[in-house]
Amino acid sequence: MSPTLEVPSPEEPVQNLPRSKKRHFIGIVITCICLTFIVVQIDLDELRAALSQFKWPYLFLGVASLAAGYVMRIFRWWVMLRAAGADIRPMACAAPFLGSIALNNVLPARLGDVIRALVFPTAIGLGRVTSAGSLFMERLVDLMTLLACLALGLVFSTFTNAPEWVGRSAIGLALTGGITLALMFLFSGHVANWCGRMADDHHSSDRKLRVRIFATLRDLFRGLAAMSRLPVLIALFLLSLLVWAGESGLFWALLQGFGFDAGPAFAVSVMAITTLSTLVPSSPGYVGPFHVAAYAAVSMFGGTPGLAASFAVLSHLGLWLPTTIAGVLAILFNPDLFRLLRNKPALNGTTISRN
Repeated sequence: MSPTLEVPSPEEPVQNLPRSKKRHFIGIVITCICLTFIVVQIDLDELRAALSQFKWPYLFLGVASLAAGYVMRIFRWWVMLRAAGADIRPMACAAPFLGSIALNNVLPARLGDVIRALVFPTAIGLGRVTSAGSLFMERLVDLMTLLACLALGLVFSTFTNAPEWVGRSAIGLALTGGITLALMFLFSGHVANWCGRMADDHHSSDRKLRVRIFATLRDLFRGLAAMSRLPVLIALFLLSLLVWAGESGLFWALLQGFGFDAGPAFAVSVMAITTLSTLVPSSPGYVGPFHVAAYAAVSMFGGTPGLAASFAVLSHLGLWLPTTIAGVLAILFNPDLFRLLRNKPALNGTTISRN
């Protein structure tokens, strides 16, 4: 649900995962401020009326669309891993992916992403460097796709209440990010070669540490170079469009359920705005910023306060509950996902095998 680019270091000890109490506190404060804003803005009677008039079959249609999008997410991750040289089946990617989403939904500081990069790879025979690199690639591609979706949604939406700066900002960020993405992928192979030469330098007094650092960076950039080959990039962006089309389908179905006459472009815009809001620190499950973004997006495009608030509550529930249930079931039926946590040497910071 979130395109944040924070990816843990592949060499970070597992016991140091919960490392940012200050950030967690800031997130809780932001959540409280956002929820206070929502409560002050809405009329509870109007909220209850909007929810009572909602056509619930649309919720099931939206969840089905969301599920299709998550199938594409898992397949996209498999494409990245295969491009980086991992010998893994698509079905093997499902449990760690869904498990990390559920953990993100209930744990602070996006610990699900950290666990997916550092803990889950052991259970599926995947190197931590490859896993961390694929997570970085996934988040970067998602961010670029979301910015493009927002720009296109605003351009083609028939609603005219959106401030011009929103569209200009989205287009500017998409162009800037696209150039940065192209430069990074263009030179990742050269950076990998340089790191390899530094790791092979025999004139260093601290050779052991030097080799470990530069070998890790070499493997990371080699994976990024492999995942950024043109055919792979094209496949990733096409799959990303399907991913976010599935999520937009949930937003569109909910708007239809409320009787709001909104086309696909409107749903794409609202989806992009609310998803980008999860970049803001908050409590687990993105409570607060998500609701304010959903409320503001629907209000900006002409929705009443009651409709906007109802949509914010129901869209968050439609995203959070199914993905959490699916992830919890994936973890329960695959207890080996946490095999690394039962390995005491790994908990003491011992390096595990990696691609």
